[in-house]
Amino acid sequence: MTRPATDPPTTAPAPPQPITDPLRTPRAQRITEALGPVRPPEPGEGTSRNQLTHHALARLAEVLPPARQLLHDPDLSAELSACTALADPALYMTVVNHYFLCLGSVVASADERQQAAPELARVVEELESGRRKGVFLVTEIGDATSHLALRTTAEFDPGSREFVLTTPDPGAAKFSAVGTPGSAQSAVVCARLRVGGRDHGVHPFLADLCDERRTAPGVSLSGALGAETLPLEYALVRFEGARLPYDRWLRGEARIDADGAFHEPNDPHGDAGRALQRTLDVGRALWATVPSAAAATARASATSTLHHSRHRRSHGRLAPEAPVLAYSTQQRAVLGALAEAFALDCASRTALDIWQQSEQARTEPNPSPATETAFSPWAAVDRQLSAFKALAVAGAARITAECRRRCGLAGHLTVNRLSGYAGLAEAFGAAGGDNQLILLDIGRALAEEEAPAPADGTPRPAGTDDPAWWLWTVSALEQRLTAGLRAALDERRQRDPDGTDHMDLWNPLLDQARQLGEAHTLRLAAQSVAEATRTAPDTDQDAAALAALYGTGQALRLAGPLQWTGVLSPGAAAALEAAADRQCARLMSSLDSLTARLAPPDALVPVPLAASDYAAALGATADRSPGGCS
Repeated sequence: MTRPATDPPTTAPAPPQPITDPLRTPRAQRITEALGPVRPPEPGEGTSRNQLTHHALARLAEVLPPARQLLHDPDLSAELSACTALADPALYMTVVNHYFLCLGSVVASADERQQAAPELARVVEELESGRRKGVFLVTEIGDATSHLALRTTAEFDPGSREFVLTTPDPGAAKFSAVGTPGSAQSAVVCARLRVGGRDHGVHPFLADLCDERRTAPGVSLSGALGAETLPLEYALVRFEGARLPYDRWLRGEARIDADGAFHEPNDPHGDAGRALQRTLDVGRALWATVPSAAAATARASATSTLHHSRHRRSHGRLAPEAPVLAYSTQQRAVLGALAEAFALDCASRTALDIWQQSEQARTEPNPSPATETAFSPWAAVDRQLSAFKALAVAGAARITAECRRRCGLAGHLTVNRLSGYAGLAEAFGAAGGDNQLILLDIGRALAEEEAPAPADGTPRPAGTDDPAWWLWTVSALEQRLTAGLRAALDERRQRDPDGTDHMDLWNPLLDQARQLGEAHTLRLAAQSVAEATRTAPDTDQDAAALAALYGTGQALRLAGPLQWTGVLSPGAAAALEAAADRQCARLMSSLDSLTARLAPPDALVPVPLAASDYAAALGATADRSPGGCS
């Protein structure tokens, strides 16, 4: 059957342009200095975690440009993301909400004339100065994939030309990192616009939630809800007839005329799916910069663990007094984490470049929302950037989890930050677009498209030590998984050509779609790594060595699918273990240069784990009670 082509899986992203390490620029240094030490509140201190991050926002505002300039500068956006994620993952979530989603919606959906309107200009100025904290309210707690069926409404009142926000029932309550009154907060609220009784899809509205003393009229906030992975105050938000002036509707080109008629020049047919895509298009900046934050935390986790493993002695009978890193199991785990962190760093640069190019082009989001949003809206908004987000978060989660295991108790101490970085990766598996739903939609879309052109006959690289080997291998895996899923779809359709609906058709194939989506993201990463090693100077042997170990490690993780699809023979799969040991031995002679290449600046991650004398560094950070041990 004929399938519409949107983004063939063999289409490579444009080669990334050289980008300075976002952790080591002068602007990153200013951001780091502005942050200062970010700490959780002490017991009895009377200052909430949300208030502390609000203060940090105010300090950041002193060194950051206006939102319109910040959000059109991919490099600065990456620097902000990477630095805040390293300094404090909870602060990074606040920055994401405040800058990329709340102010990002204003920048994307309100032109300069609308932003000059007094009612909107006042709030934007308070947000940009850090006196007011911004959040983004889209998720409703009652249903899964609530984005596709939002029930919060914004009813246009033609008499007052205001919008009335209403939460119809408790299941439609919004959920986000919203603190109780104590600091001024506003939110971009994603709500279903109704004009004259007609539904015009989901649109963004900027609503005040509370000031320092009380909630805004018509707004109800629950008590604080905790989340251990990202320790902020979360709350449920309901709207009970909250009224918003006309200019609080972030309307883009849409308008409601004096007669109460709705007009949208870019969508004359009023497609509700397109309205949702436009509203969630703000996520593109988030997906483009989450990889920078994930890569930064992955680099910090891997290099801190490498430091710790090099200097921590082991007293096992096999090798008394030997450093932990002398053991091959530790080498495989720690150097493998370092290699994957290197790959995430390469991928983060590609994601930034894709975002920069798309901002310059500013084309409409992908068409055909009815076929693009089977599981979630994310892949429909931007398949490539949502794929990079899923890739980076999943990789960072693997790296931080492995590093914590390899550091023992030290890996779980708050002062060493690995637990915070692991919590950030775990939280963003669902936040900013659920990874599993992104992978499902990518896999489904690839299977439904026209088959790609035949491979160009590029020969298989000679072996795993070739940095291009993994790109060839994962590309072959993606092609075979695509062919397998297409065949399964066609078989099911032939069996029941008239009666197979979407649920009956796809439910038995969801795991195949997820596997294909993951293979697609890994192929994008492999392309980024291959391009980085191809353009590296001939004297840069570390890049090739890291690329080779990254590919071997991913092949070991996916040895099952690689064998049952026929990409690797059982013998080739069995040889991967020896290849990984050989590649680790090669990297063991370059530990100092590897650390210099990937470790963040000490000022950003001053953790005891990275010190040569861990015990002394840990002791120096510990609070000592009066009369206690010294």
